[in-house]
Amino acid sequence: MKTGMGHGASVTNSQFPMPDAQLKLYLSNFQNMTEQANGLLKQGISQYQAHQFEAALDSWRSALILYQEVNDKRRSGAALGNMGVAYEALSDYAQAIECYQQHLDLAIEIGDRRGEANALGNLGNACCAREDFEGAISYQQQRLAIARETGDSRGEEEALGNLASCCDAKGDFPAAIECYQQQLAIARESKDDRVEYKALKSLKLAYKYLADYEKANEYRQLQLAIVRQLFLTNKNSNFVQLAETVGLNPVEDFAGADLSGFDLHYADLVGADLRETNLSRVDLTLADLSGALLSGANLVDATLCNANLRDAELSGTNLSGADLRTKLPRANLTGANLSNANLSSAYLPNAILVEANLHGADLKNADLSGVNLSGANLNGADLSRADLKNVVVENTRFAGCLGISQGMKIELMQRGGIFE
Repeated sequence: MKTGMGHGASVTNSQFPMPDAQLKLYLSNFQNMTEQANGLLKQGISQYQAHQFEAALDSWRSALILYQEVNDKRRSGAALGNMGVAYEALSDYAQAIECYQQHLDLAIEIGDRRGEANALGNLGNACCAREDFEGAISYQQQRLAIARETGDSRGEEEALGNLASCCDAKGDFPAAIECYQQQLAIARESKDDRVEYKALKSLKLAYKYLADYEKANEYRQLQLAIVRQLFLTNKNSNFVQLAETVGLNPVEDFAGADLSGFDLHYADLVGADLRETNLSRVDLTLADLSGALLSGANLVDATLCNANLRDAELSGTNLSGADLRTKLPRANLTGANLSNANLSSAYLPNAILVEANLHGADLKNADLSGVNLSGANLNGADLSRADLKNVVVENTRFAGCLGISQGMKIELMQRGGIFE
């Protein structure tokens, strides 16, 4: 409205309607600018996804100018929000916060609650990155309030996760745990598996930081139960990848777990902690277990044919009846139970088998050169054509062994072997 024209009269644009041709041209220009801006917005997204952050920023800045030309405040806010994300990717948090603040102001002006929530969440994340934890927590709490007010369960889950991350970064683990527990409850109610897995992992790690290992293990067991159910439902899945999807770390989270009967052939378990793990009847054909910790594990009747067990720690492991036709150089099998195990053609140079139980084991063609068999029980084992060069056999029992020539028997007795 314009005032002060002709005898104090008030005149509006509606009194002078725009000619049809001019109106059509205006609408056409309006539509063209909007379409051009929308194209730039999409282009920026593609560039951002390709990690072309500077180019994305330019596209969104151009889109913003066009949206401002047509007075589209909602889309102007979206462009500003995207620009803030690009600035964050470029580690320019000050500029990111400026963009998010402008987005927030626009969203509040036009009553765009979703845009307001997004801007608050982005402000919280940017403040957290700058270690302004109080500001970050305040913004995330405001975002959470909007999500609850509008019944946005997905937004509530995300806000709780971000709020927990801020509390976590601040070192307030009890507050973070409270957020994660609320997030977990919502995820289960809405059957959002992805968020449930993430919340379980976060809770496990938070309790670990607090040195509450009992509670951390409770959440680990929940993760293991989920991955077991998922794996048994689809046995063609890659178990290790499935476990990682649920939030488990194969290197440290399988210790003491019950993985009995699983098909883990080709599994990458390099350096994994599998102490006290139940791996009975597991198929570990061609699995990589080099450097793995398997002390006290249950591998009864497990299949380890051609598995990589270089430098593996297998002390006290129960390998009774296991298929060990594989490479075990330098493996520590002190006190292991290998009764009736299949070690035919196995490669064990310099392995440690002190006090191991090899009763009835099949060791045909096995390479036992340099192996320490002190105090081991090889009664009834088949050593046909086995390489026993430089083997240590002090107090090793060989009663009823097959495949040992008379000359080799005498030599082994001279080294301390027992044949009674």
